[in-house]
Amino acid sequence: MSLSLDLTRARLAAGISRKELARKSGVSTTTVSRVEDGAMDPTFTMTQRLFGALGLDAHLNIRPTPKIAVAQLSNALISQSGGVEIDYVRIRVFVDRMVRSPSQIERAITQPPARSGDDKLDCLLAAVSEKLADDAGLERPKWCAAVPVLVEIWRAPGTPVMNARNDALAPPQFIVRNIFLSSLTFWRPEGWF
Repeated sequence: MSLSLDLTRARLAAGISRKELARKSGVSTTTVSRVEDGAMDPTFTMTQRLFGALGLDAHLNIRPTPKIAVAQLSNALISQSGGVEIDYVRIRVFVDRMVRSPSQIERAITQPPARSGDDKLDCLLAAVSEKLADDAGLERPKWCAAVPVLVEIWRAPGTPVMNARNDALAPPQFIVRNIFLSSLTFWRPEGWF
């Protein structure tokens, strides 16, 4: 779950308004609204104050990054004689593992990857994370919104017929980012496993 959703649920369970929570926690109503709406990530101290005002303890749980996470894919690039190519295999392996273990998706996509210097890779990792979140019924990671949409449409080289097929199979999370790659590039067909 997300902090904003957890706070909203806890406040509603306590039966108090945002204004009352603000008063009890010593922060402004605007701040409570921004935190609950996901427009602001509060400090840990503020998180403790907000949940404390609801009679709840907030604890910090520090644990290692999952062995496979989208954050580890920021270097999924292969040097070629003609430049740099995206390592589709590494991304496909990540997606396969997430599809097989959906309980790991939230932890695996929460931490943002470092910017790679390659706009296509950065945008692709955000789109993959959004699709995984949507497919699992999870809230999309907030870091994805900070990754700009590609300026130009990105398609794999191919004939007009191949492009039309890929366009039809491109996930909506890709299309809104100007990525027109077939979902089959990363997601295996239903029943593959």
